[in-house]
Amino acid sequence: MVERRSPKPEAEGSSPSAPANKINKIMKNPIKFIQEVKQEAFKVTWPTGKETLQGALMVFAMAVVMSIFFLLLDQVLKFFLELLLKVSL
Repeated sequence: MVERRSPKPEAEGSSPSAPANKINKIMKNPIKFIQEVKQEAFKVTWPTGKETLQGALMVFAMAVVMSIFFLLLDQVLKFFLELLLKVSL
């Protein structure tokens, strides 16, 4: 059973006016907003070149494996369909 709680009134987003208030805060001080974005960007853990290369190679390998799988599946289905059509004629 899932416990359901009402949103906290002090939490942002709990009332419909919260998004508008957040936009107003951003518009009042855009320089502070840009500084906060920059700080958050520095917190991001970016992948290394080696990790990026490994990920790209894994995607390429899976694409090759899946294309071979679907080629073989297509050939098997084609064989059975031709066999079925020959029998029905």
